Amino acid sequence: MVENDVLQLNDMSVPELQEMWKQYFDSEPIWKTKRYYIPRLAYRMQELAYGGVPENIKNLLLGKTVLKHSEIEDNGSLPRIGTRLVKTYRGKEYNVIISAAGFQFEGTYYKSLSAVAQKITGKRISGRFFFGLGDGK
Repeated sequence: MVENDVLQLNDMSVPELQEMWKQYFDSEPIWKTKRYYIPRLAYRMQELAYGGVPENIKNLLLGKTVLKHSEIEDNGSLPRIGTRLVKTYRGKEYNVIISAAGFQFEGTYYKSLSAVAQKITGKRISGRFFFGLGDGK
């Protein structure tokens, strides 16, 4: 199991970790401390066993998936998970991230875009309408 292999890294010597490095990476090991090898090897072992970070999460972390209010298509559905909606309201820019847990706004998750729109405007308003996702019906 990968978990056991990762735990065993702590018990290995630097030369053993350097040998393992050669198995997992296409480079020669150059560091002389366990503190360098253990987290990188652990990550690589888990990455190979379970898969890497999904593309939509990479894009979210790198800030690549951003839809401005004027760029949103009206096809009746929400943008995919990981999309950041940007809305300017009364001169201030607001960002909402669509996630599997809901709609993240200022560190809080909301169940609906309408709840986020109400938080921003102080009024009951359709979130789809406010963020330009269709007609808001």
